[in-house]
Amino acid sequence: MKPSTMVKLAALLTLALQLVGCGSAEARFYPLGGSDVKYTAPVPADKVELFITKKPDYKYTELGILTFDTPASFADEPQAYQKLREKAGEIGADGVIVMDSQSFTENYPRFELDYYGNPMEINRVRSYVKYKGVAIRRQ
Repeated sequence: MKPSTMVKLAALLTLALQLVGCGSAEARFYPLGGSDVKYTAPVPADKVELFITKKPDYKYTELGILTFDTPASFADEPQAYQKLREKAGEIGADGVIVMDSQSFTENYPRFELDYYGNPMEINRVRSYVKYKGVAIRRQ
């Protein structure tokens, strides 16, 4: 195989991997485990309580961590909180205690071909905000 063909193939493969690695628009759930935690039937998202500035005034069990990533330029807190509520409802949680959000910037070096087919290195920067919460169930 010609070197120029190999470079083009490598550039195409890199692009494909980057597209596959793009974040989804769904929240993720990471269970805390424990044999005493039982998951129940789903709950409608509008029934899941959201605790932003205070903790619940009742006893609860922590089910797991919820996360939702959004590009920094499109950070929309109400939408992020809604996504956390929807995911919490899927696992049967009664509420979500919102934790501090975090901003991240990642640098992805990659190679592209210029107009003449010569490889050139380009650095792609990705900035996003990660919203987190703890899914809880009333005891």
